[in-house]
Amino acid sequence: MKTINAMLVGFLLLGSILLSKTENFQPNVLFLSIDDLNDWVGFMDGHPQTKTPNMDALALRGRNFTNAHCSVPVCTSSRNSVMSGIGPMTHGSYEIGPKYEELPALADAPTIQGYFKSYGYYTLSGGKVLHHNFGGRLSNDIDQSLGRAHSPRPKKPMSRPVSWSGAWDWGTYPKTDAKMGDIQLAKSAALALKEDYDKPFFMSVGFFRPHVPLFVPPEWFELYEEDKIILPNNPKNDLDDLPKNFLSINDYAVAPSHREVTESGNQRSLTHAYLASVSFVDHCVGIVLDALEASLYADSTIIVLWSDHGFHLGEKQHWAKRTLWEESTRVPLLISGPGIKPGKECREPASLLDLYPTLVEMCNLPNNDRLEGISLVPQLKDPNAARKHPAITSSYFGNHSIRTRDWRMISYEDGAKELYDHRTDPDEFVNLATDPRHQTMIKQLAKWLPENSAPEFKEKSERRSLREK
Repeated sequence: MKTINAMLVGFLLLGSILLSKTENFQPNVLFLSIDDLNDWVGFMDGHPQTKTPNMDALALRGRNFTNAHCSVPVCTSSRNSVMSGIGPMTHGSYEIGPKYEELPALADAPTIQGYFKSYGYYTLSGGKVLHHNFGGRLSNDIDQSLGRAHSPRPKKPMSRPVSWSGAWDWGTYPKTDAKMGDIQLAKSAALALKEDYDKPFFMSVGFFRPHVPLFVPPEWFELYEEDKIILPNNPKNDLDDLPKNFLSINDYAVAPSHREVTESGNQRSLTHAYLASVSFVDHCVGIVLDALEASLYADSTIIVLWSDHGFHLGEKQHWAKRTLWEESTRVPLLISGPGIKPGKECREPASLLDLYPTLVEMCNLPNNDRLEGISLVPQLKDPNAARKHPAITSSYFGNHSIRTRDWRMISYEDGAKELYDHRTDPDEFVNLATDPRHQTMIKQLAKWLPENSAPEFKEKSERRSLREK
């Protein structure tokens, strides 16, 4: 009996210790960002032929947020928003432009890396995390650099028509993975995971592909038979029911128009290059995940995988980003790690703004009152837990998308609107904004539109140019 009682006391004491550890536990964070990655990954429904085994395996280990969206569908502003936890309606960055440290609204806003460092974390970062790196006053946010190598480009255009921007080229280049900047970054991160840290770490790893130009070695193109690639469904009359102003809002001169792509006969080849680039970056992710699994930190690290925005490949007769449609705002978002039970995907709306407060809560750090997102911890515990707040995306000043579980409403600066019911129209082919039967829904969604958005803040060089004119 004494032995049994002693065992019970021991178990109770162990339980108390484990509970105490859970309440004060500060896990490591592996923060994996991927540039221009849309929903063409196996764990989402974007393309039926894509091959992403490493990310798919990660999705099975944690929570897959299938209705996650960026704050701004362009690199700089999206990343400024993620790292600050503050949205564009506050900081005023709606386009490629100002660095984080140039935005007055972020003058006293710590990056998520800086915030974690201030509470004892060791911070590492490499690749494209912030669009303009951690420079100026942000340079102290990172303890250790993992590097930011750039992949080589051929000296002459490989596939693009002469009239297209040099960024919009593609092909099998270089011959081997070893020369690719993303591979070098993945190996650098893998090497860092072998180190012995005396404090929890926050490691940010930013991969560049599948950003254009779409150059990856031949082996990744060989995964797909170009003549059998399925192209997006794209009805010729898809744009007939859109507001008259949508062309000026969504025009992006650097990217080719859909007409230029199709008339030049390059749609299938470009699509092939994007799929190859997605599979390549999946391999890079796998290098890092394998290194983590073999490390001391396999069971004590939260993994967050996300993309800064989506990407069109002809859907709605558009290429690249900068729109408020699903293909441009929707992003992959995976979270796994200690205490997260694998299971059902979450279809509730989520914003990339939610990452900062989510990780603060998961890592038991003090609240940051500046954060505008809402923690996803309830959905990590229960994927069916409802979220009242929709995902809000802004593109250029005055244009916003409101995305709920089932609906998307787009409101332009001049008051024009689009409305889509994702229960029956996931491709957003039918604009219901003028349908009398859906005016109540428009009024409900319009309540979420920001009333006092910050004006667009121009970067220094652009403001100087305007003054000179």
